[in-house]
Amino acid sequence: MSADSKVRQKSGAGLYLGMLWAVFLLIGGVSFGAIALFEPFLSDAASGLPLTGYFMVIFVMALLAAGILSSMAGDQTPSRLSRLLQKAVMRMMMPLAFFLGRVLGISKDALWLSFVKSNNQQVLSRRFRLKPEQLLVLLPQCLQGKDCDRRLTNDIGNCQLCGKCDIAALVKLFAEYGLSASVVPGGTLARSLVETRSPKAIIAIACERELSSGIVDTYPIPVISVVNERPNGPCIETRVSINAVDRAIRRSLGLGSRPDVQGCGIEHKDERKQTPGLQWGS
Repeated sequence: MSADSKVRQKSGAGLYLGMLWAVFLLIGGVSFGAIALFEPFLSDAASGLPLTGYFMVIFVMALLAAGILSSMAGDQTPSRLSRLLQKAVMRMMMPLAFFLGRVLGISKDALWLSFVKSNNQQVLSRRFRLKPEQLLVLLPQCLQGKDCDRRLTNDIGNCQLCGKCDIAALVKLFAEYGLSASVVPGGTLARSLVETRSPKAIIAIACERELSSGIVDTYPIPVISVVNERPNGPCIETRVSINAVDRAIRRSLGLGSRPDVQGCGIEHKDERKQTPGLQWGS
């Protein structure tokens, strides 16, 4: 079993959420402990200062708890306050969770994947009925064969459909739904496309690290992540489950499920049994 497979098996959505709650408890413990430690000095400065400090900590902790709970909930239309709290959790508590994970010996890959699963769990709990033009599909350049000389960054239609990589199968799949997709070599171009297109939702195929960064950068736009497979190592002729991409598209467009698309004319020449790339949660 590859290292990637082991990480994917161990990294459920609960790992990231558990680290968030651990950070929450640490912040609360340190804050209350600091006030208790310096309470005599605070009382000398103003008699009501320690009590004010306790109330402030309780207020902040309540907001942090609400933010974590919002991150776990799948609201169909999150309120403005909910979005602000979730963004605060991503920007402030998520780095602390990763730092704590490193202290505890938890790999970044496991936490990134857990965050992606947690986000998918939340996003996929909503009901979508988007039009194809409201959906942005982003593909990593590493899906393309290393010996392929076709330039796909500006136009995925330049693919010659040779079937030597998964791009050909994806082109056929997107044509079936009337979707346009973009191959992006990095996060800068991806963010530029999001700003230009202003999509209602995004389907992104990439590694756990790039997906996590993209989810944070594009929030509050919902992102459905499909984690790629790396049989040749990172960033070299990666693979993706066509079935997982198909499920993500159908969920976004509000369509029902259908049988697997492999074997129906949408497949890789060397098609093998693929592991599920769409991380649903647990």
